[in-house]
Amino acid sequence: MDRLRLSATARNQLVALKRRTGFEHNNVLCRHALCLSLANASTPPDEDFNFAGGIEIEWRVLTGGQDALYYNLLMVRLLEEGIAPIEDAVRKAALMHVHRGLSYLMSRQEKDLLGELASAVVLVR
Repeated sequence: MDRLRLSATARNQLVALKRRTGFEHNNVLCRHALCLSLANASTPPDEDFNFAGGIEIEWRVLTGGQDALYYNLLMVRLLEEGIAPIEDAVRKAALMHVHRGLSYLMSRQEKDLLGELASAVVLVR
């Protein structure tokens, strides 16, 4: 997977989250959104996204250089859901999970959001 395309809604959510948190880079927020969504046992809703006005993010940038780790997490999730982990399915799962995770982050109260993201950054280091 080379790039992940995000919708205009996701772009707007990233702008708002960067303003609320002070985080400068989309990749940090998208990575946290992906993990937050993967932590939820339910399957994200299958949506048809409109990518007009959206953004693209390189997969290796989104994963912080841990491409194989995140790719494998998505593959395991697909296997748990009974979906063959082929390239298109992994890409679609990444797309669905990042979008759902961004929605989760937007729904957080600011004090909860900042604490959650700060502790996630400490764990990554």
